[in-house]
This record gives sequence, C-alpha cells and structure tokens, in this order.
Amino acid sequence: MNTGFYGVFKSKLDRQKEDIKKELERAKSDRRKDWLKRQLKETKKLKKLVKEMEEAMGTVTHCPHCGEKL
Repeated sequence: MNTGFYGVFKSKLDRQKEDIKKELERAKSDRRKDWLKRQLKETKKLKKLVKEMEEAMGTVTHCPHCGEKL
C-alpha cells in the first residue's frame, strides 16, 4: 500500500469530522440531511483507509496493558 499520501488523507478526515460536528450543532430542522448522509459515508471509508495506512506504516501503537489503540 502506498502510504505517501497519509498526511493528506488524515487532514481531510479531520476536516470532515469538524464539518460534521458543526452540522450536528445546528437545529435538527435546519440540518442538511442528504449532505450529512454523504459525509458520514465518505468519512467512514476514509477512516478505514487511514487505519489501514497506519497499520501498513507500523505507526499504530497499542497499550501494553489492554491492547487498545493509543
């Protein structure tokens, strides 16, 4: 897996999370439901890709006690 674009994908994921947070802060009647659905779907795919890239790069660190990702 090519991990050269890891920084780009990671920053896009962070931006998308912030945009979704802002949208969810709006009143329920004012939310753009179609946009929100698309963003959540895209964010989920991007999160999976970033996780795979981290595993390929070996940068995933786990807690020695419980095994959870840090």
